[in-house]
Amino acid sequence: MRRTDWKSAFRLRNRRDGLLIGAAIGVGMTAQAAERGGADFLLALNAGRLRVMGAASLAAMLPIQDSNDFTDSFARREILDRVGIPVLFGAFALDHRLDPAAFVDRLAETGYAGIANFPTIIHYDGRFRQALEDAGLGYAREVALLRQAKERGLLTLGYAKSRAEVDMLLEAEIDIVCLNFGWNAGGSRGVLQGLELDEVADRARRVFLHIRGQSPETLCVVEGGPIVSPDQMYRVCHDARADGYLGGSTLDRVPLELSVAETTSAFKTVSLLRGSLDAQTRDELRLSRMSGLVGQSEAMHKVILRLGRLAAGDLPVLVIGEAGAGKTQVARAVRATSRRRYGPLIVYDAASTPAAIEAELFGARDRLQPGTLEKADATILIENIDRLPAPTQLRLVDWLDEAMFERRNGMAESPRARIVCTTTRDLTALAGEGTFREDLRVRLLPGLIEVPPLRERPEDVPLLARSILEALRTPERPGFELDAEGYRILLSHDWPENVRELRSVLESATVTADGSRIRLADLHALIAGEGPSRHITPVGEREWILDALRRNRFRRAETAVFLGISRKTLYNKMKYYDLLP
Repeated sequence: MRRTDWKSAFRLRNRRDGLLIGAAIGVGMTAQAAERGGADFLLALNAGRLRVMGAASLAAMLPIQDSNDFTDSFARREILDRVGIPVLFGAFALDHRLDPAAFVDRLAETGYAGIANFPTIIHYDGRFRQALEDAGLGYAREVALLRQAKERGLLTLGYAKSRAEVDMLLEAEIDIVCLNFGWNAGGSRGVLQGLELDEVADRARRVFLHIRGQSPETLCVVEGGPIVSPDQMYRVCHDARADGYLGGSTLDRVPLELSVAETTSAFKTVSLLRGSLDAQTRDELRLSRMSGLVGQSEAMHKVILRLGRLAAGDLPVLVIGEAGAGKTQVARAVRATSRRRYGPLIVYDAASTPAAIEAELFGARDRLQPGTLEKADATILIENIDRLPAPTQLRLVDWLDEAMFERRNGMAESPRARIVCTTTRDLTALAGEGTFREDLRVRLLPGLIEVPPLRERPEDVPLLARSILEALRTPERPGFELDAEGYRILLSHDWPENVRELRSVLESATVTADGSRIRLADLHALIAGEGPSRHITPVGEREWILDALRRNRFRRAETAVFLGISRKTLYNKMKYYDLLP
């Protein structure tokens, strides 16, 4: 395809599919992956090859080897005949041995669609840059090579940083101007930048206005600096009215670093799936099974031990913990592990029906109708005890004192229930406010059980997840699978809503599970609170995509980002489900 044809195609894609995406790469596997992801063109660079060899992109500027032969070698072997999108060659124009006309002819005959000036002198400044310019090894030499390529019919992409460099590219009528903001800041080898995103967007907007004022047909793309994520790219491109983005490290090095690190971490953390119960005694194992509490952390180990000690007596129990941490489960476990006869469990929530609780607990004042506290062997669970009305708190203190007096003096006891209370308030808060009686707090303290939040016991997450998934079994769906990487995703979250949030995420993920396999993309979306999966409903894929299109006013680029898929994949799905206009 001729240069003008490629440029027209890019302009059409820009109008039809949104931003153009170019991938500056150095290995065949990355090239094919970028094409599958929807890249519009590839740029074969020595920096891309050096990155996959373990070096920083900055090494591209060093005299390590013949840059042009190095780039051509891997691009011929691994890229040119293996992708269906245009490949541009990153040419080092400052090689004094270079014959521009012969070099450009060779690139065209080899099958490259275009050429770019990289490595480029724009990454040098100060006295060294000026010395190169004075020696005839400056930016003008790069522009001359691009002009030669343009005359040969190749697509041309020019890197530039300054307004003067941009003007030189415009004079040469270069097809694509890439406004570069320096080496990328992301990943382990990123170069720290002083520029903020707002500064980058504002500068790009002003430069692109200047370009379009002189050459409306020139395509304008951005690259580098603080732009390291799709959201940041979109923000800069939207504010600057850019035609697209050229990604190097952000498309190969940074994702590869993260992917390998995360996958290795998944293999490393799979050992957490094994129950580390060796240190527990038989009594502890028995208590764990009886209580139904799930966990292998030291924190849960202490909770179960505390539960076992309290199970032997009749002390009132106070369970404290954050919302969703599992207080009610621990409270129910008091009844399950108690040595007294297994009686009924009666639950009251002081936060929802505080006025009716007193009559239920203590019965009629004339004692003709006894309250639930007089039920033999019953366990009374009062949730949100700190919301109990003051008169009811006083009567509960009297009732506890009476029971204690009878036990200490060996008097014949009337049948009495056992009190278990829960609260999300810490002891200091309960003591410092006048809404909760100090004498009631003192009487509940001996039976205190503190349930730690899930973020403080991450090693419990895998076992909890397995328990939740097991509980979701149905005759129609016998079980759900979550691999080691899935558990790693769960372990990476701090679970501000604790076990309740974990259960909600897993229940939602099973709705869109592929058979018995939970998809990692759904876990990512649910945990991040992004995308339509957060409030998932059992609808088909067509409705899922249509809903996302409506949310984003049928703008495909934004919809693809919203769904976490490429624009090409979105287009194919829209075509399949007859959603194209």
